Amino acid sequence: MKLVSVIVFTYRSAETIIETLDSIRDQTYPNIELIITDDCSPDDTVAVVQDWIAQNQGVLTAVRLVTSDHNTGLPANINRGLKVAEGVYYKGIAGDDRMTEDAVEQYVRFCEEHPGVFPIARVQLFNDNDPNAVYKDIQAYCDRCYEFAQKDYREQYRLLLIQNRIVAPSATFYPMDFVRSVGGYDECYRWFEDYPMNLKAMHAGYRFGLLDRQLVWYRMSDRSVTASSMAKLKKTEMKLFFKRKFWYMCQNGMGWEAVKQCRSWVKVAFGRTM
Repeated sequence: MKLVSVIVFTYRSAETIIETLDSIRDQTYPNIELIITDDCSPDDTVAVVQDWIAQNQGVLTAVRLVTSDHNTGLPANINRGLKVAEGVYYKGIAGDDRMTEDAVEQYVRFCEEHPGVFPIARVQLFNDNDPNAVYKDIQAYCDRCYEFAQKDYREQYRLLLIQNRIVAPSATFYPMDFVRSVGGYDECYRWFEDYPMNLKAMHAGYRFGLLDRQLVWYRMSDRSVTASSMAKLKKTEMKLFFKRKFWYMCQNGMGWEAVKQCRSWVKVAFGRTM
């Protein structure tokens, strides 16, 4: 049974982290290394995690807590966990989300049956404060992600170069060999980690496939990175375009699309400097 490293990345996660950790403890897959990596949370996240570890000794193959004395951003936080990870596969999850009990088992089975294809599972959106909340725009984005996962490699790569189409919690399951080969997450993009990594995957020849089961519960709240940091995310995406996407597009025969996006980003940059 291959070892899976589940890395939980936390920041101000004291109120939600127990749900995340319990969902990993309760997995049906028997060989899990749990790594919690905290990005210098100003709340009680680390203390809560330490207490949970003390109460759950021996329930998983291994448990590690990695901390930082200063805030470094999401990619660097995950990379600290990857540095100590020993698994054959890597599953990442935020400290405010949770997984179904069979999630890791299903992810591993998919990867074993579909070598060279990275799984995209379905997610369930939820809000603790409003169980009846409906997120039409985000659900539509998720549905487009599932449609994307069923296309062939060439079309997936073309679509992903135009814009991000992958819901991060659903897709963060990679063979560790791939993660090591690309040097982990790119720390120059402080405000997101998934889009640059998935572009690297497709540029290297991997594709994505639909794992047609709901495996992740994705918490919606005003504190989530997506909800609270749109301006910073936009600036980071612009940086990604000029540093990597423009050249990927040109190499993929999408020169005119690259020029069009370049013009759009220049306008954004110019507008921000006024």
